[in-house]
Amino acid sequence: MLMPDGQNSIIIVGGANMEGWAAGIGAEDLELIQKAGVLLLQREIPDWVNTQAAQAAKSAGVPVIMDAGGMDASVPGELLSLVDIFSPNETELARLTGMPTETFEQISQAAGECHKMGVKEVLVKLGSQGSALFVEGEEPIRQPIIPATEVIDTTGAGDTFTSAFAVALVEGKPKKECMRFAAAAASLCVRVKGAIPSMPDRKSVMKLLESVQVE
Repeated sequence: MLMPDGQNSIIIVGGANMEGWAAGIGAEDLELIQKAGVLLLQREIPDWVNTQAAQAAKSAGVPVIMDAGGMDASVPGELLSLVDIFSPNETELARLTGMPTETFEQISQAAGECHKMGVKEVLVKLGSQGSALFVEGEEPIRQPIIPATEVIDTTGAGDTFTSAFAVALVEGKPKKECMRFAAAAASLCVRVKGAIPSMPDRKSVMKLLESVQVE
């Protein structure tokens, strides 16, 4: 559901996403995962299917990024232990840890709780406050938003951010640069109505990054 100010509220009807997995992931698909540069997961499919995919990735040394969106339930420990980078927004982080996430200090503490659960890196999406990457034992990396000229629809902005981060990571960019690339992609996303149509291409992202640097 889209609000007048461009913010969104999501209603999920699981359907085939949740029910169509009687045999699990097929051998050909598991082989594709093992050849990938990165595996990006989200929670609109069953946790056990994500676990199977993550196990295949880990067996081949493929990094696993998991977006927390899609299910309100806690993440099973077995799945979380296979995740290299966990990416919630502040609401999902609060729900997972049972801790408040209203201030940056509270978010830092909640990310620390995720570290205790076995996740080394926590990439938190903070809406209008940008994002922050918490790597265990290191100082947080913060990335402000790249302001949009107009916010039309925030649907898909988090998915766009996480997937753009994954693209930059596969290409070997430093984490700070990955976050900047992702921020640019998300900035372009919120300017267009719809989830899939709003996801930008590389050319558009690079053009925005160049224009921001010029400013």
